[in-house]
Amino acid sequence: MKRSLRLFDVLCLGLNAIVGSGIFLLPDDLFREMGPLSPLAFMFAGLGLVPVAWCYSVAARNHDQTGGPYLYTREAFGSAPAFVVGFMAFATGVLSFAAVSAAAAASLVRLFPGAASPGLLMGAATAGIVFFSGLNYLGARPGAFTVNSFTVVKFAILALVLLVLGGAAGPEESVLASPPPLGGTSAAVFMAVFAVQGFEVVGVPAGESQKPERDVPIGVLGSLLAATVLYMLVQFVLVRGYGGLSAVTDTPLADAVAAQSPRWGFWVALGGVISTWGFVAGTALGTPRYLYALSRGGHLPAGLAALHPRYHSPSRAILLTAGLALLFVSAFDYRALIGMSNVTIAVQYLATCLAVAHLQRAPGGEKYRPPGGLLLPGLGVLMSLWILTEASAEEFTWVAVSLGAGGLLSWFLRRTATKTAA
Repeated sequence: MKRSLRLFDVLCLGLNAIVGSGIFLLPDDLFREMGPLSPLAFMFAGLGLVPVAWCYSVAARNHDQTGGPYLYTREAFGSAPAFVVGFMAFATGVLSFAAVSAAAAASLVRLFPGAASPGLLMGAATAGIVFFSGLNYLGARPGAFTVNSFTVVKFAILALVLLVLGGAAGPEESVLASPPPLGGTSAAVFMAVFAVQGFEVVGVPAGESQKPERDVPIGVLGSLLAATVLYMLVQFVLVRGYGGLSAVTDTPLADAVAAQSPRWGFWVALGGVISTWGFVAGTALGTPRYLYALSRGGHLPAGLAALHPRYHSPSRAILLTAGLALLFVSAFDYRALIGMSNVTIAVQYLATCLAVAHLQRAPGGEKYRPPGGLLLPGLGVLMSLWILTEASAEEFTWVAVSLGAGGLLSWFLRRTATKTAA
């Protein structure tokens, strides 16, 4: 694969994956769970994931090929566990691609209510999937440039939120003085984990990074820490400067800014749409790379790992990913995706932390030893297990179904390929 991604591209890939739609949609949910202490939900989630991110950075320093946690798991535990991790990541990526495309289209239509119709919603979601898949078909560079552009716009919009609300007087009876509903802390942190995850995708296209051993670890840890601090600041100014944060809404940031300055409220709402489409752009770049890695690893037909002769992109994997996303574009609600995504991400986190711990004890394991030895991998394992305990039975069921379907598909395709070769 052509190594065209620079450090800025890699860092923006992580920031774009983290700063998606969560910060534009979840602040009111967090406030209803934790009240004035809701900024701490992001702090707890971010700090809890630091050991996980550290394990990712340690593993990434020793892998310069495409695949991310799939490769880390395969080196430590072999082919079968690696398939579980890789296919779950791919399946959730496809569902995210579909669901968030639909959410982005719905957000866009909300800005122009007169144009709302089921056909327009489906058309906008479909166009987004096709457009961003097409960019990545042309190579990692066009896709990365798009992700970089979205990332810059997202940060500009969130800076506007901080600027407008930072000087706001706030409600007459400050919510800061109200007693916090401590019983919702666990639920709030679980939602915040969804908002701050995304750093794990940084290592997926490592085979297209110019200096993966240096850039991927910086991208993993840098994106997590920067996004966590930004989220805490945004949530704090919302709590301090907006009295309607307890109301149920899909646009809490835009509502808060509009209450202070109606002129800027529209632009923040538009920024939420742009941020959501940015997540779609990043998903279009990362998800096919899981499929590419699975194919190179022998779990799926080798043809899916074929590279385009001109653009050096995993063209067949990109086309199949786009086709599946189009198939599921209206099947899943965005908020229902939170739990499903957290389960899948927790399995990736658990596998990566266990892989680093295991490889520390293998011959040559000193390169996998972060400061503290097993302490950071152990904390990462505990955080991953906690995320799994917060998921519902329905969310585990969806993940199990997707994994079962993947196993059957892998078996069928490999058996068909063997018969054809014979």
